Amino acid sequence: MILQESVSPDKCVGVFIHDLSIRYGEQVIPLEALDFDEVLAESELQLSGSLSGKACDSVQIAIEQTYRPALKKKTSVSVVESVARGRFRTDLKLHNGVNGLFIKAVDSAGVVLDSRHFELHYKGSFREWNETIFIAFFLAILIRSLVVQAFWIPTGSMEPTLLGEKRNPFSGQLERGGDRILVSRFAYVFDLSLDGRVPFAPRIWLKMPERGDIVVFRYPNPDMTAPPKDYIKRVVGLPGDHIDIEDGVVAINGVALNEPYIAEPPLSDFATVVPEDSLFVMGDNRNNSSDSRFWGPMPLANLKGQAVFNYLPLNRTSPIRSFPHSLHPEQPASHEG
Repeated sequence: MILQESVSPDKCVGVFIHDLSIRYGEQVIPLEALDFDEVLAESELQLSGSLSGKACDSVQIAIEQTYRPALKKKTSVSVVESVARGRFRTDLKLHNGVNGLFIKAVDSAGVVLDSRHFELHYKGSFREWNETIFIAFFLAILIRSLVVQAFWIPTGSMEPTLLGEKRNPFSGQLERGGDRILVSRFAYVFDLSLDGRVPFAPRIWLKMPERGDIVVFRYPNPDMTAPPKDYIKRVVGLPGDHIDIEDGVVAINGVALNEPYIAEPPLSDFATVVPEDSLFVMGDNRNNSSDSRFWGPMPLANLKGQAVFNYLPLNRTSPIRSFPHSLHPEQPASHEG
């Protein structure tokens, strides 16, 4: 049906549409009072309204409904065949998204006597649940990749600072679960690549780690086909530092470190210079730790974040504090025998 705007015949002068409303559930809501931002949760509605003015021989109400599924506009037209005593009523079925309603009163010649335009927003429960799940999933990825991430300590390489899982050597029965910790993902770097999920996105550095920080990083496995593993160690050396381990004492740039957090002094000697793009990391359980002494420096590109809180078990709930080392190279290294 093609409707054309024109001046109506004299016998139809003054005809107009009013008192438009929809039956929504148990409610009758005037269309003029419906908030544009309100989203309806029911698709099947009943539209009703009134005509006023001098009646024509034959008046029809044409309802043109438009919606945009998959960004493509579609239109349907329904006609209320008769208007009894100035009132009309018809059923509507909404589609997901924005539904445009063009309500027109036309005479038998197709002349538009009056018209009203409204937009109704409808979102089905299936779509709403899908959107909720998608948003929750997206936020979880963002929070995990950019804000905070939970980790479990499976081994004893960081004891006594962080406890790993412990089993009975004879029965294999679990005697102690490993600590559960939270790692701040934005302590050092704002990783917009989401751990490499978005390879073209940048990693924005906020600050460098400090000596004594406990950090989580991706293990620098030379086998690129191996599945990724996350390690947790303490930062001992920064880029350019000279590391010397002798007689159980760690010295940085000739200055011996005070390390009350270690389980016991390291048994073997070691010396190296930290590359400019790396950190030197060690476990607090020096004689039971796979760290930079064995597999080399930890690339800064592998850094994930700083361990900040131990949340389980409850009797060990506490912040994870760094132990900063202030070095003065002019001081000679001292070794305690």
